[in-house]
Amino acid sequence: MVRINIDDAKKKITAIFKNVGVCEDEAAIIADMLVEADQRGVNSHGILCTARYVRLIREGKMRPNMAVNVIRDNGTVAVWDGNRSSGQILGYRAMEDAMKKAKEHGIGCVCVKGANHFGALAYYAQMAQKAGMIGYVMGTGDSTMAPFGGCEKVIGNNPVAVAAPACKEVSPVLDMAMTVVANGKLTNMRRQGIETIPEGWGLDREGMPTTNMKDYYTVPPMAGYKGWGMAVMVDILAGVLFGGGTGDRAKDVSEGPSLMMVAFDISAFNDPEKYYADVDARIAELKGSKLAKNSKGIFMPGEMEDRKYKATLESGTVEVLPENLKMVNDVAAEMGLEGIKEI
Repeated sequence: MVRINIDDAKKKITAIFKNVGVCEDEAAIIADMLVEADQRGVNSHGILCTARYVRLIREGKMRPNMAVNVIRDNGTVAVWDGNRSSGQILGYRAMEDAMKKAKEHGIGCVCVKGANHFGALAYYAQMAQKAGMIGYVMGTGDSTMAPFGGCEKVIGNNPVAVAAPACKEVSPVLDMAMTVVANGKLTNMRRQGIETIPEGWGLDREGMPTTNMKDYYTVPPMAGYKGWGMAVMVDILAGVLFGGGTGDRAKDVSEGPSLMMVAFDISAFNDPEKYYADVDARIAELKGSKLAKNSKGIFMPGEMEDRKYKATLESGTVEVLPENLKMVNDVAAEMGLEGIKEI
């Protein structure tokens, strides 16, 4: 790992996206989201994505600036056609609108089809969390997973993220793919030249478990048939329900992935003071339960990522994979721009 300055990284990545026609406001949002993913330790969705997004813009597969058609909007629920705009900007603006709707109606839901790669879903769920709401996000993806009992890639890892605010305790954040591991982690390992993958992470073309990177073809669903079932339901809720792309239709070269952003206004369900007292008490109760032998502690969903994030804020720096930094700096150099410096 190498260490870089957070502000410098955001500034340099913003400049890269401006160079390919992205307006400053949207370029800064994308840069913030990419760097924050690395701050939370999610290197598969961090600055690594910079080169991919630049390529998609240059190839005409991603609009440099958001262009949305509102297909439906009844006040509580809206459906947007993102027209292949940046998935990260679409997700950001959709959650903003979902939160606005939740303030008025208790719940707000904005669905986006015709999107692009949307990065780590935790960011969007935490937008609601930081505003004192509960955020719930689902997204479809291109085919990276075989069905339970199958061997053909036909469904995405279809991530889900939920973030709930707490007061005295660490606010829980769940962000997970429906696969045993995110496909991006294996892609990173392959890029690093790693030849052996952990047991249970990969299947070959016959649907048989493999630890050989050369034989790796697809990632199995988490928890077997349960993960497969969850992926199917995300396909329906975050895709089929409003005409969004699923499976191969969610590829960069096709319709693109789709998103569902939901915000819950706590005051519509409960007295906020009681909610915060109760959620803090429940978290403390769970964390205070008896530890297993040799356990290092009980951690809430997202607590480890939160520790990493807060540590980066204190230092003003973040660790990234050297190969990921090189990819960003290669793009910057090709544009004649200054790269991100190692500390």
